[in-house]
Amino acid sequence: MKRYIWPLLALLWLAGCNGSNTALNEKLKAAVTEGETGAGGFKTVQMASLTEFDWDIMYYFQPNEDEKAISDVIGFKWEGDEVPENYRRLLFVKGEEVVSYTDYSYNDFPLFVYGCEGDKWIYPKSRSEFASFKYCNDDQEIYTFIPVQCVENIRLLMEYKCPAGDAE
Repeated sequence: MKRYIWPLLALLWLAGCNGSNTALNEKLKAAVTEGETGAGGFKTVQMASLTEFDWDIMYYFQPNEDEKAISDVIGFKWEGDEVPENYRRLLFVKGEEVVSYTDYSYNDFPLFVYGCEGDKWIYPKSRSEFASFKYCNDDQEIYTFIPVQCVENIRLLMEYKCPAGDAE
C-alpha cells in the first residue's frame, strides 16, 4: 500500500501546480456573471483593473493549443503546458515574459472571447475594455467577451435571450 501513496501524492501535487492564476479566474468570472447589464445591453469589464500584475498584451488561446502554437503567437518560447481539453486560456505578457495566465473550464464558465478587427485574440492593455453579455444557444448559456469598440459586430446575439429563470 505504501508504494501507491507516494506516486499518488506526487500526482496530486503536480495537478495542483499548473500555474494558472485562479484568483484572476474568480475575479473574471464574477465580473462577467454578476451584476446588471448597462443601458447598451452589456457589462463593461476592465481587464486592467482585474489584474494585480503589470502586462502589455493579453492573448486568448483555445483548447489543445500546444507549446509551439503558443510560442508562435507570442513571439518567444512558451515554457508551459498546452491548453487542456475543454479549457480556454488568457495569457498575459510584459515585454518578452509571460507574467501570468488563467485557464478556465468552458464547461463551468462558458466565456467565449471574440476577435476584434485585425487583432483577433491579441489584446494590448491600451484596449482592454471588454463588453460582456449572456445569450442562450439552445439550452446553453454563453457569455461574450469582446472589445467594447467591436460589440456592434455581435449585437444580434443579444436577441437570443435565456429563459426567464436564468435572468441576470
